[in-house]
Amino acid sequence: MTRKTRRHSRRRTAPSRRSAFVLVVVLIVIVLLSLLAAGYSLMVRSHVDTVETRIQSYQLRMAAEAGIQLAVTILRDRQGDLSAWYNNPDELRAVPFDGADEEGVATIDKANEERTYDRTADPIFRFSLIAPDPDDPDKVRYGFTDECARLDLNNATEQQLRRLFNDVIPQTTEDAVDINILVDSLLDWREAGDTARPNGAKDAWYGALYPPYRAKKAPFSTVEELLLVRGFEGWIVYGEDYNQNGLLDPNEDDGDLSFPPDDGDGKLFQGVARYFTIWSQEANASADGRPRIFLNLQDLEKLQEDLEEEFDSDIVSYIIGVRSSGKTFNSVMNLLPAPPPPETDDTASDNTTPAQSGDSDATSQPADENEEMTPEEFADQIAGIQASENTSTPPPSYANLTEEEPPGTIEDLPLILDRLTVLPTPIFQGRINVSTAPKPVLRGLTDLSDAEVDAIIAARRELSPAERSSPAWLLANGVLDENRFRQILDKVTTKASMYRIESVGYADHLGVIERILVILQMRGPIPQVIYYRNLNALGPAYTPHGDETRGLRAGGAGSSN
Repeated sequence: MTRKTRRHSRRRTAPSRRSAFVLVVVLIVIVLLSLLAAGYSLMVRSHVDTVETRIQSYQLRMAAEAGIQLAVTILRDRQGDLSAWYNNPDELRAVPFDGADEEGVATIDKANEERTYDRTADPIFRFSLIAPDPDDPDKVRYGFTDECARLDLNNATEQQLRRLFNDVIPQTTEDAVDINILVDSLLDWREAGDTARPNGAKDAWYGALYPPYRAKKAPFSTVEELLLVRGFEGWIVYGEDYNQNGLLDPNEDDGDLSFPPDDGDGKLFQGVARYFTIWSQEANASADGRPRIFLNLQDLEKLQEDLEEEFDSDIVSYIIGVRSSGKTFNSVMNLLPAPPPPETDDTASDNTTPAQSGDSDATSQPADENEEMTPEEFADQIAGIQASENTSTPPPSYANLTEEEPPGTIEDLPLILDRLTVLPTPIFQGRINVSTAPKPVLRGLTDLSDAEVDAIIAARRELSPAERSSPAWLLANGVLDENRFRQILDKVTTKASMYRIESVGYADHLGVIERILVILQMRGPIPQVIYYRNLNALGPAYTPHGDETRGLRAGGAGSSN
């Protein structure tokens, strides 16, 4: 090849190399721009998904809030109607939030109980008001709970506390819980003074912890405050019910395989917090919200005027006659003839309702924590205490206020209990609702025997909500005799002013829920939120598209009927 030809070839090759380099650069730029476009698209998609998630979360929360507002409406208009709020699936289950078609879409395949959410369906948001069922722990009920169905943490006596802890806390021979420490420490925490009980704790004990703190020496502000008290670890306060739905879920019955800790015995220990409240209040008012008539009112003309609007003339005449003679009523039961004395020689005769029986003496308590006891000895001593507590206090006898027999009858009793009072206080604290309280709380009525508590639970299951709306059903249905009924009357109720409402918002096309817990106080027709908590952090708790009967399953769906 000649020199001229080689120079010409080099001139032709140089532009080709430059073109190839430019092509590579262009390809790299295209790739980078594609990556940037893909990244931007993913970022936009992520933001869109985030916005959609927030919108859905907001809609679910609004659905749950709508459930709270429905509860307010029911309590304002039908607070005295137990059937309206205690267990009312027709009105309180799967309520459409936005007025959409109630049928919605098929969201649960009932044949295999698998999730089949149709995300392309028209969104229908709903809410359900859900509460534990004290008479059937395997189910939920659709309603809410009055706080009088729980034991008042700030007013419970030592005997009531000891009985509750013995009843609900599982005891094992390997790791027995010292009930003495729990009872003494709880009482020391809420009571003033610096001297601790034998098994309790005051500032000296809490000051030795890290970090140190002091005993409150004042009433509890929340039930969760129990976690600060000596002996009340998380397992005792909340038990195995980690998501606090009252149902036995798979992870709460698998031993050490997963959190939370549980014994895998097929039974759900719900913790002691389930049975306590600091809001056990009942207004001294009738079912329709009117203040009760004070029987010992000094203005007899006003008293007679008020009574004539409610009662027959014979009852009005008897009340005015008693008051005109200078006597006072010590119980509304003075309007009924006094029952015969109980068949015992140990009763004292008076016409007042006696105070609650005292606490067990120290000799009946388990040994101090410093004493060496085998697990078998500890279990035997606990059993001995429970056996001794099963012996009820004999009811006292009662007498009429006048020689004339009172005209009231058992048929008059619901109206008498609803409209009359001998206590001018506007609020009653710590009374127990015999129509709604679970057995461990009913056992707080320490004047009653185990047989009487069981009889109350068995009888109320057969009664309609209307029949359970007054404590009179205990007497009218022969559950308690008249002496025992009078003995516990000032400690029981079938009403409340404070209600625990758990609202669950969900959607037909989604598999997530929003849980809100509210404590609502009714001041007549005026509602006031006392406590508000979002329970989403506790994790899944319900599959409200079907009927909850056994808690969450491994696949995430509850049992459907």
